[in-house]
Amino acid sequence: MISLYSLIWTVLVSCPLLLLIVVLRRRAACLMKYGVTFICILYGFCAIRMLIPIEVPVFQKVICDPHLYSHLMRDYALLDKVVKYKIVAIIIISWIVGSIIATVYYSSKIIKSFIQLQKTCYEGDGRAEQILKEIDPNSKIRIRYTDLVLTPFMVGMFKPTIYMTEVDCDDKELKYILMHEYTHWKRKDHWKQAFVYIMRIIFWWNPLFYFLNKDIRLMIEMGCDKTMLRSYPERYSLGYLKTLCFVAKSGVDKLDDVGISTLKFAKVDSQSGFKRRLYYAMDFKENLKVQKRVNIFVFCICFIWMLSSYYFILQPTYSPDEEIQTLENQKDQIFDGRNTYIEKRKDGSYILYFGPTTQIISKEDVENGFYDLYPIINEK
Repeated sequence: MISLYSLIWTVLVSCPLLLLIVVLRRRAACLMKYGVTFICILYGFCAIRMLIPIEVPVFQKVICDPHLYSHLMRDYALLDKVVKYKIVAIIIISWIVGSIIATVYYSSKIIKSFIQLQKTCYEGDGRAEQILKEIDPNSKIRIRYTDLVLTPFMVGMFKPTIYMTEVDCDDKELKYILMHEYTHWKRKDHWKQAFVYIMRIIFWWNPLFYFLNKDIRLMIEMGCDKTMLRSYPERYSLGYLKTLCFVAKSGVDKLDDVGISTLKFAKVDSQSGFKRRLYYAMDFKENLKVQKRVNIFVFCICFIWMLSSYYFILQPTYSPDEEIQTLENQKDQIFDGRNTYIEKRKDGSYILYFGPTTQIISKEDVENGFYDLYPIINEK
C-alpha cells in the first residue's frame, strides 16, 4: 500500500543517496581508482527505490519520532482515514499529471528537432560507411550527415543511426569518432541514457534528478571512452583525445536532443566536466579487478539497503501501545478511573490517558471496541 508516510520515508532514504552521488562524481581520485560504473549503480538503485514508494505493514518495523516529526504530522495523524486516502490520492494524481505535462513538453521538443534533422540530413561520400564496415562488417548502424550539428551522435535504440557533420578530419580521426559511437551501441549506453531521461520526467518535482542528469551523461561518456581505449595501445590515446578536443572546439550545436537516448560525442556541459573526462581517459593505471570487486560490492550493498528500507518506516508514534503494555507490567503502579481514561476532544479525536503517558488513538479503534475497558469523558 501507499501512504503519506511511505512517500515521505521514500524521499528520506533516497535523497541522501542522490547527495552521495553528487559528492562522489567530483572526486577525481575516486573515479580514477574505482571507475564510474559504481556511480551509475547507485543512481539506478536510488531511482528504482523512488519508483516503488510502498509500505508493507505485515512485517514493517516502525521508527518513532515523538518530537519534531510527531509535531509536524500531528494534524495529519488526527484526520479521518477517508481524508488521509484523499490526501494521498491528490499527491499521486498531481505527480502523474506533472509527469504527463513533462512528457508532452519534452516530446514536443524532441519531435520538433527530429523533423528538422530529417529535413536536412543527407548521405555522405561513403568514407564513413567503409570505416564502419572495417570496425564491424555486420553492423546495422546507418550513417547520415547534417549541417545542424557539430558534434556526431547516435539516435535509436532499435535502429541506430549516426548523424555526423562534414568535419575536416582524416580517416584515423573519423575512425575514432565512429569507434566511440559503435562502443556506445555495444555497451547499451543508449538504454542507460533513456532511463536517466525517463527518471527526469517522472521525478519532475525533485531537483536532484535534474541536477544529476548531465553528470550521469558524463559518467556514461567517460565509461565509453575507457572501454573503447582498452582496445587500443596506449600511444593511440593521445590521438583520440586530440580528436575529442578538435570536435569540442567546433562550436555549439544548433539542434537539441532528438531522442531520449541521444549521446553526443563531444558535448561540453561544463569545462570542469570535460576536463575530468580527459583526465579519466588518460589514466593508464586502472585496475579492472579492483573496479569489478567494487561494482559487485556496491551492487550488494545497494540491494541490501533497498530491501531493508522497506522493513522500516518513520511514523509519528508507535502503533498500539507498546508503552501501555510496559506500564501494565509494572506492579508498583496503580491505574484506575482517575488516571486511566479516554478523552473525546471537541474535534472528534480521542486521547488515551494511561498514568503519566498519553496516546492519540483513532476514532475507528474506539468505535470498533478496542478500548472498551477504559471510560470515555468529553473534553471540558
